[in-house]
Amino acid sequence: MTRAERLDRAAARAKAQLEAQRKALAQIQAAQHDEERKALTKRRLLVGTLVEQAGLFALDDTTIAALFALLAPLVHVPDPVAVLDAVLSEVDGSPGTVVPGYALPAEGVAPAVPVG
Repeated sequence: MTRAERLDRAAARAKAQLEAQRKALAQIQAAQHDEERKALTKRRLLVGTLVEQAGLFALDDTTIAALFALLAPLVHVPDPVAVLDAVLSEVDGSPGTVVPGYALPAEGVAPAVPVG
């Protein structure tokens, strides 16, 4: 057997091993994808159950979508439950509640009149 033939056989073996590794990797990745899909399905079922238990199923889909759109920014907050609780407790309109960027003129003071 010549050197060229030995190199050809070695190349063929290496290619076969590489193909076997590619197949094994594909199988592992498929199994990982399947596990991720199962976990996501389980999570969706849990969230749906929580929505149902909270009574939100009584709302129409558009309203539920709007509520979730309003809640979505809370994902980026360190303690979303505390932030939402604070926001909702300020909504009662009790005197002394400060809303940034919104002020009423003091009693007896005329509103500002634009000039120009």
